Amino acid sequence: MVPWRLATVADVLTETPRTRTLVLDVSGWPGHRAGQHVDVRLTAEDGYQTQRSYSIASAPQEARLALTVDRLDDGEVSPYLTEVLRAGDRLELRGPIGGYFVWGVALGGPLLLVAGGSGIVPLMAMLRHRAAALAQGRRRPPQCASTAPVLVAAMGGRDLPW
Repeated sequence: MVPWRLATVADVLTETPRTRTLVLDVSGWPGHRAGQHVDVRLTAEDGYQTQRSYSIASAPQEARLALTVDRLDDGEVSPYLTEVLRAGDRLELRGPIGGYFVWGVALGGPLLLVAGGSGIVPLMAMLRHRAAALAQGRRRPPQCASTAPVLVAAMGGRDLPW
């Protein structure tokens, strides 16, 4: 069983009117692979708990964990994460979770990334991972895909966080 950990919000970045990136400090974070997700658990003062899964937006090389959350108007968790949560607040998360939809530079390429809406989030982790691997050397590591085209479908350009 993957343990629950406390995370401290270091920053909340506004990506679109409905989308925020939560930048988190997570003590004891074991690291993740690009494409994985975490479960976020919220506990109300009366003890009621609820949890949702959110894709990790940060590259494995980054010191902090980033989750990009799109607010659902009738959502139970996303309005809190995008409208109420502030730097210094704490929340519980469990992860990393998932291993079927991951990519690392060791897998090589070619690499074609296709997403719809908020499905771009794990792909951004993959692109950031690739960029970090390229930045570590003066030239492209032989195992890293030479190109990484991205195809994204969204309701409109305003709906895309990046």
